Formats: sequence, C-alpha cells, structure tokens
Amino acid sequence: MPTPALRSAQMLALAFMSMIVVLGVVVYLSVADADLTLPSTYVIGGQVAAGVVIALIVSTIGFRVAPITPGTAPEEAKGEALQKHQMSMILRLVLSELVALVSLALAFILTEGQVMTYVIGGAVSVVLMALFAYPSAGNIRRVEASLDSAGAQSRLAEAFAASSRTSL
Repeated sequence: MPTPALRSAQMLALAFMSMIVVLGVVVYLSVADADLTLPSTYVIGGQVAAGVVIALIVSTIGFRVAPITPGTAPEEAKGEALQKHQMSMILRLVLSELVALVSLALAFILTEGQVMTYVIGGAVSVVLMALFAYPSAGNIRRVEASLDSAGAQSRLAEAFAASSRTSL
C-alpha cells in the first residue's frame, strides 16, 4: 500500500504527464486539415537532440537539493526532505515538459506534419518525465543521497516506503 506522500507525488507526476496527452488532443482538434504525416527529419532530430540535452540537464541539476542540517530532529528532517523532494520533482517535471511545449508551438508554425510534430515531442517529454520525475525508488534514492550528503538522515525513502523496494 503506497504511503500518502508517495501517492501525492505519483498524482503530481501523472497530472503533468496527462496534460501532455490533453494538449495533443487540443492540437489535433485545433489544426485545420490535421494530417498524420511526419515532419521533416530536422524537426525530429531537433526534438530528439533537445530530449538528450534536457536529460543531461535533469541528470546534472534535477536531483540536487540542499542537504538536511545535521542535528535536525527526525520528524522535522522528514518533513523538510518531503518538501525539498517535491520542489526537485517539480523542477524535473517542468524541464522534461519543455520539449512538448516547444513542439506545441511548432505544431502551429509548421505547414506540414503539425500533429506528428507534437506527438513526437510529447512522447519525448513523457519518456523524460517517466525516467527522471516519476517517484520511482531510484529517483527517490538519488534525492535522498543529496539530502543526506551533510551527514543528517532525511528518511525520505522511509517516507515513501521505498527503502526495501526496487521500483514503485
């Protein structure tokens, strides 16, 4: 049974991910003469390259949080850890969403392949969100390692009940 903290984090991540799908429906309904032709290879290459760059950025800065101060009371440390995890997760979600947002703009600028431009960009964003932002055991442990880097115990994995699981 997921803890309330885990359920809340999952719902936040899934809300961001579902908005990508909703925007796809909006693009499909908004583009006159919507067709499913692929955009140029330059557009697709740019989207994939942007996804790789964002993955590198998220891997570099997305899991960095200020460590818990040593000597902080355990319950206070857990609350602070949950707050810092949520801020970190929102940063990772927003960065991951950039490819979809740029693809949304391109869908209305390009003259052919508008719908597929957004579909490809949205798919890249959803994959980035699933890998880097969704509260999996690995992502939780990466944030926890950053929180515990000064020697304090954040107990973040315990708050998410992720300490004994390999995936959530």
